[in-house]
Amino acid sequence: MGNSKKITRDEIIKILEDKKAVDIQSYDLQENKTKLSDFCIIASGTSSRHAEGLVDIVRKFLKTTKRQKVHVEGRAQSGWMLLESCGIEVHIFKPELREYYDIDEIMKAL
Repeated sequence: MGNSKKITRDEIIKILEDKKAVDIQSYDLQENKTKLSDFCIIASGTSSRHAEGLVDIVRKFLKTTKRQKVHVEGRAQSGWMLLESCGIEVHIFKPELREYYDIDEIMKAL
């Protein structure tokens, strides 16, 4: 993984920690045969409002790093939001929905 990607991943994790995200996990996907992304970060918010705030602050950070495009899917009310940008995926869940979909196990299997 390039040094700038490592710094970006570490910075996103730090932002999520500072904003009190819950159960932050990072998965390196560079060796993955499907080549979905370079890495994926998964975290939970404590409420819809908290999840939306987490996505907003990460989106603003990525825009400051001159990423070509930052795309957000989902709504906080749905319980799952996905932020994508140049090989980076950040999934923010409500805890009960994260447990239901078990996306952490999916990422481990890749």
